[in-house]
Amino acid sequence: MLAHADNYVRQCSSERQTSRRSVIVWAATAALTLLFVSLIVIAPVALAHGHDSMALVIYNSFSKFCHQIPERSFYLDGHPFAVCARCTGIYFGFAAGVLCYPLVRSLKRGEAPARQWLLIALVPTALDFALDFFGVWQNTHLSRSLTGALLGAVTAFYVVPGLLAVSRMRFRRTA
Repeated sequence: MLAHADNYVRQCSSERQTSRRSVIVWAATAALTLLFVSLIVIAPVALAHGHDSMALVIYNSFSKFCHQIPERSFYLDGHPFAVCARCTGIYFGFAAGVLCYPLVRSLKRGEAPARQWLLIALVPTALDFALDFFGVWQNTHLSRSLTGALLGAVTAFYVVPGLLAVSRMRFRRTA
């Protein structure tokens, strides 16, 4: 006797594969993010210890993303980080967000939060910039990095679900 299709029971669990894939994608994202932010700190250390070529490559690479104004940067070993204080906050905040992601949201969830949360996280960074730009208030390394860290951490909650969704897509070969 044949059973109705509604009574079908899967014989192999694709949920376990999806879960494993999600953990791998998250772990790879976390590892690459940590590598990326470590370069921010490695640049001044390399420069201070005579590894000028390595430091130059790192500084030049980050110059594509940041103005690197020394007066607006944190220093280590007498040399500025590879990015300014605001970018340092954004990148380190993003790394913290990626690392904390599975503690806050399940890797099985594929949707990102409502966009309004990203816009809300942008407000302190925009205010910090605007108040300084218009001469209302002089921002500091701390205000730049903290507002940037908030924006970076929240951004991770949009990037990680996107990467998880892409990892679940099945691509077909076309002949």
